[in-house]
Amino acid sequence: MERPTKISDEAFPTLAPGVFLKRLEEPCLYHVFRDELYRLSEEAFSFFLRCDGSLPLSSLRVEPDFLEYCLEEGLLVLRSDPHPVPVRVGINERPSLRYLMVEVTGRCNLHCLHCYLGEPKTSDMEPSLFRKLSEEYEAIGGLRFIVTGGEPLLHPNWDELVSCLPGKGFRSVLVTNGVLLSGLGEDKLPFHEIQISLDGLEEGHDHLRGPGSFHRAFQGLRHVRNMGKEVSVATVVHSRNLQELEELGELLRHEGVSAWTLEYPVPEGRLTRESDLLVPLEEALPFLELGWGPGPHDTTGTGGCGHHLACVTPEGILVKCGYYRDLEGGDAGKGLRDAWKKLPRIPPPKACRDCPELPSCGGGCLYRGSALCGPGSPDPLACLQRGRMPSRGGL
Repeated sequence: MERPTKISDEAFPTLAPGVFLKRLEEPCLYHVFRDELYRLSEEAFSFFLRCDGSLPLSSLRVEPDFLEYCLEEGLLVLRSDPHPVPVRVGINERPSLRYLMVEVTGRCNLHCLHCYLGEPKTSDMEPSLFRKLSEEYEAIGGLRFIVTGGEPLLHPNWDELVSCLPGKGFRSVLVTNGVLLSGLGEDKLPFHEIQISLDGLEEGHDHLRGPGSFHRAFQGLRHVRNMGKEVSVATVVHSRNLQELEELGELLRHEGVSAWTLEYPVPEGRLTRESDLLVPLEEALPFLELGWGPGPHDTTGTGGCGHHLACVTPEGILVKCGYYRDLEGGDAGKGLRDAWKKLPRIPPPKACRDCPELPSCGGGCLYRGSALCGPGSPDPLACLQRGRMPSRGGL
């Protein structure tokens, strides 16, 4: 945006489209289109709260440099006449629930060798519950509302399910295997971001997900990119795709993919029967660094594993994540906020508590730590990524 030369004191500021106020552990402003979080002072929060289009700048007494910054960042819009727009504020908890994964179905159309969920189920989330979750998540000040499954596009009432998403004060993300995307229009894909799983080029991907799945998923990727959708890609590093990953990265950059996350799989579900797919951590490490952009959620924090993350099952039960399904906060349909407050927290492992990397790591994925190194172990991958030797056990 060009630097403004003159701003009238009689202009009426409003929050720009897609910009929302949140009270997390501290006051914040969130831009859902860019997935950017701005930490605010109480004074700045109060200023934005009054930017409802009913008051001129002359009555708001804002510093010119700060106003200029807000305009350059696309946080405010100035209008020549009053244009009242209610300012919505999401009020969260401590710790704040920032990332909510919503499993809308247990159905799936692929039989992936590495699937941690195991065999598919026929359970589907009721659209009324989905709508209630979206409304309560907006009220709680959440950031990313991540729709997943199974394969979410198999939900039998998909149109009704997602009709409530447009205009909500959070970033909506669809996580899909991509094979059903081609031909779908905006009405069926009202998401800010679509994350597609591509586990290598054709040979590596199809080895995990079945013949023809790479071609169909890549067609889906190009289809939604042509729609103007932001697309991210998640890739599992395994023994059959190591030689494909650099070329895959070049391909994804060429296609305009905004973020590429490479993940080391957890030996759970079907992967327990496919141990030959696992690569030694030291060998996988350099490939995990090939990606770019933000991941689907932030798992850091001294509060431990998944400090700001939770998952809702198709039946409506709030669980810690897709792996820790026995750690429940209860029925989210009876109140998402209460279920989040009741959800058990996982403290960092004892071996992590004096580690200087804890604030940026939080122990990593503790489920992976337990699976690879024994109960109570830190995530060995998180340790290696920070140049430290993994520890074993010892809650």
